[in-house]
Amino acid sequence: MPTDFETARTAYKPQAIKYLFVAEAPPKEGSGRFFYFDNVSDKDSLFLETMKVLYPKHYSEAKIVRLQKKQFLERFKSDGFYLIDSCDSPMEDSSPSKKRKQIQGSLPSLRNKLRELATDGVKIILISATVYDECSILKPEGFNIINDEMIDFPGSGGQAKFREKLGSLLSKQGWVSGA
Repeated sequence: MPTDFETARTAYKPQAIKYLFVAEAPPKEGSGRFFYFDNVSDKDSLFLETMKVLYPKHYSEAKIVRLQKKQFLERFKSDGFYLIDSCDSPMEDSSPSKKRKQIQGSLPSLRNKLRELATDGVKIILISATVYDECSILKPEGFNIINDEMIDFPGSGGQAKFREKLGSLLSKQGWVSGA
């Protein structure tokens, strides 16, 4: 039985994925927040900062973007973007070493997801230090991971670095922001 997270995620799955973002893990059940939930009022920096990078001409302020979240997610989907998590379940512990261990344990499941979703030409982008450090080992296995450096998670002060690194990477790939 799919979780609320998976139901929300698959509602915005593109027919043809062009860019596949891999983040850490879904938030804790009952938090009321998730990248693909339509009605989130706070602690949604990954969504907000991603939209700033992709659609700067349409991004005004967080409050308005949150009210238009469905439209932003529909555009994200129609432009071929999709976001999954390296782990199927929320992080059990917030320490980097425990996160790394949980991601390592999730690699077999992630490999299966990537084989299904990242077919020919799909560009995979790893988000956060822990995901990059643990999942970049998949690159030699033939997965089309396009970032050669870690892209900071856009929380706790990492927003500007996230926007800079993701924007630069997408620009090199031919993505025109907000086009």
